Amino acid sequence: MGCRNRHAYDVKCRDLLQETADRLDRLRSLVERSGPEVREAMSRQEMERTLDALRGQHNRLCARVEAARIATDDAWAFARAVADQAAEELVSGIDHLEAGLSRKAA
Repeated sequence: MGCRNRHAYDVKCRDLLQETADRLDRLRSLVERSGPEVREAMSRQEMERTLDALRGQHNRLCARVEAARIATDDAWAFARAVADQAAEELVSGIDHLEAGLSRKAA
């Protein structure tokens, strides 16, 4: 049963990593194409810095997921909790930036 849980978690994390990478790519495209109405509240440099920070969080999430994947059975629950927290922080940051960009564009 534990092996199945770990495999399901690996698949879920792989999908999440792909989804967040796609969202980050879309955000980068939006920032590159953003007009002056979006830049009024946030400069392009600030948006790019925010995107770079989110990309760093994505890389940390990749590391946390890998740590959970290779963790022993005893350490897996803790490694999974750390990976889940990193995922929550990344998704929250992406959601916040997307909301800010859509508000500025509207």
